[in-house]
Amino acid sequence: MNTKHSVNALSGKRSMLRRFVTVATAASVLLLGVVAQADGGGSGSFSLATVAGMGESYTGKLDVKGDGKFTVKDEGANLVFTSRVADGELNMKDGRQKHTVGDDSKLGLKKGAKVTLTIEKSKLTFPSAGQDASGSAPGKLNMLGVDSTVTVKYTVHEDGGKYVIKSASFDFKYTNHLPVSKEDQKLDPKKDADKIEHDKRVCLMLVCVKPTVSVTISNGVVEAKK
Repeated sequence: MNTKHSVNALSGKRSMLRRFVTVATAASVLLLGVVAQADGGGSGSFSLATVAGMGESYTGKLDVKGDGKFTVKDEGANLVFTSRVADGELNMKDGRQKHTVGDDSKLGLKKGAKVTLTIEKSKLTFPSAGQDASGSAPGKLNMLGVDSTVTVKYTVHEDGGKYVIKSASFDFKYTNHLPVSKEDQKLDPKKDADKIEHDKRVCLMLVCVKPTVSVTISNGVVEAKK
């Protein structure tokens, strides 16, 4: 038996083992770093409501309601709430699903469409451990690639490093996110704002949907750094 070759082979195996351990350790550190960067987020559910009817007073008012889900991402300075409304995260009631999202959407919310709400964390009041905090904060709502500003009223509770949304709500006008017709593009955006909004309403026959939509969050948990 060649002792020298055996020693060299053993030494080589030990060297390979050391290199493997070093690489595995580095990979573990990188993985932990990725996980740490991904920390912060959350999810919850919401409901939305408006009415539909005839004329300016929406005579014969019909409830237009839906329920949805959202996820939250902590992006450093902002909290971003996202609902993939056209991919199963919004369910409209009373047979209004196909006219709201999907191929026959009267709003243009085709498959793949999502709605985001971005709120600056500096505008929020974070509660102390085990406490509640209430307030209001401006948010940027993006739908169909168009932004509008909303005011979010909220009450949250701190629970073991997480923030439980006890209640939150805001209103928005879906007409702010729809294109202006060629004829209305000739009008003054400020002077004729009411007419432009009126013309952008979604209507089926004589029944039109009121532009103002109320969104309410009653169930949600957010993990975020202050």
